[in-house]
Amino acid sequence: MTTFRIRPLALATATGAVMSLACVAAAQGSAQAAPFTTLTPGTITACTYDGFAPFSELNAKGEWTGWDPAFLRPFAAQNGLTLTPVKYLQFNGIWQSPGRNRCDLAAAGITNLAARRAQSPGVTWSATYYYVLRSFIVRKGSTLTGPMDLAGKTVIVTKGSTADLDLVQQIRQHHVPDVTVRYTDNDENGAKAVAQGRAFAYGSGLGSIQAVVRKHPGTKVAWTHHRLLPNGKTGSEPFSYPVRTASTGLVQALNAYIAANKKNYGK
Repeated sequence: MTTFRIRPLALATATGAVMSLACVAAAQGSAQAAPFTTLTPGTITACTYDGFAPFSELNAKGEWTGWDPAFLRPFAAQNGLTLTPVKYLQFNGIWQSPGRNRCDLAAAGITNLAARRAQSPGVTWSATYYYVLRSFIVRKGSTLTGPMDLAGKTVIVTKGSTADLDLVQQIRQHHVPDVTVRYTDNDENGAKAVAQGRAFAYGSGLGSIQAVVRKHPGTKVAWTHHRLLPNGKTGSEPFSYPVRTASTGLVQALNAYIAANKKNYGK
């Protein structure tokens, strides 16, 4: 029988707290009237979570950086607006925030899932701008090529992430015994736990795992794969932006921008 132990990881920060970041991107070019409305005139507010490098993180100055803000800032500037991040201390449920009038959109490497769409009234999900694979960071010398290599091990993921959903299905469907699952809200903290021998593996998106492996020479990327679905099939993971439906015209303008520029995402 599979034993599935779940314990919160002390690395996670306080729950439910929201605070505005000091970082505000400056609009470029001549101001023009945007073809959409926003919560606050002159700015697009973006709910974000900084634990997913390279998609969303803070630099040494505390400024919001990563592939998502780098992609969205030109969109805001083209419409004569600034991009203002609103920081969430947890990833789980951030896709609901625009529908609760806390921001115009959420941007934190968010996979568009049917369950998340059902959980987010008042939100319209944008077109896909990126696809991601699952992967893990482990110490060099460790073997992780499939789910049975997790037997008897401690594995860390971000609560509510697709890494979390995939791990649960891998354990259940492959009957992997004695896995202890712990949680963090920051990729770097998960990677440190692995590097220091406090966990066997940390699971996240491939881009995030590649980013943290570069910071920890004694680690490596392991078991890159597609997410396992409850029906036993594998599925793709399209990234989209959950957009506040009441920000009239915003998702339509963003979809047009994505269509023209998604080839440049992450470059």
